[in-house]
Parts: sequence; structure tokens; C-alpha cells
Amino acid sequence: MQRWKRRGTWARLGGLFACYLLLPALTRAAIGVFSAPDSGMMLFILMLFIVFPLITVALAAWGGITEGFTVLWIVMPILFFMVPMLIFFNESALIYGIAYSLLAVTANKIGSLFHSKTHSINSRPRES
Repeated sequence: MQRWKRRGTWARLGGLFACYLLLPALTRAAIGVFSAPDSGMMLFILMLFIVFPLITVALAAWGGITEGFTVLWIVMPILFFMVPMLIFFNESALIYGIAYSLLAVTANKIGSLFHSKTHSINSRPRES
């Protein structure tokens, strides 16, 4: 089966999309709780520079370890980031989507180095 047709790959990509949408929404809802006026901006910057990259790298590396290198990690992070970029950020945040895609493909490739070939359906023990 092709890697982009596996349910695990799409589940991880769906989780990434959910994080990209839900975390800014929760942050925007939580801004009213804080009394400092700069706390909302601080939370959005924390999300853009720390939370989103960590989630992207973790999910892409996990996908690389379990299923090997998948081409979807090149394109999908930037496509998934387009929706929250237009809703919660502005067009200047597009560079972060590009950076997340580069991080994802790098993490997926590094994770695929640890992918054992025994997961393959077509692999048979070598006859001597």
C-alpha cells in the first residue's frame, strides 16, 4: 500500500491540522482571562515560535519512524497553516508555514532513518 493511503499518516496530518486550528482559537478565547495587555501577543508568539514547530516536528518524526518517508509532509503543513493564517494571523505569517514544512520534511526524513524494514508487507526473510 502506498504511504499516502495509510490511515496513520492521515491521522497524524489531521492532528496537525487540528492543532493549527484549535490552539489559536483557544488562545484567542483565553486572552480575556489575562489582565496584561501584552499577554495575548506573547501567547501568539509563543505558539508561532515554539508550540507549532514542536508539534510539527514531533508528528513528522513519529510518521517517519512508523511509516518511513512520506512526500505529504512536504506540502501538507503549509496547506494546513493557510487556514489559521488567514483567520487568526495575517499574510506575513506565511513564512512560518514554509518553515513548518521545512521542519516537517527534515524531521520526517530523519525519522525515516530509524524506520525498520520489517514493517513492510512485501518483505520476506532471505533464503540461504
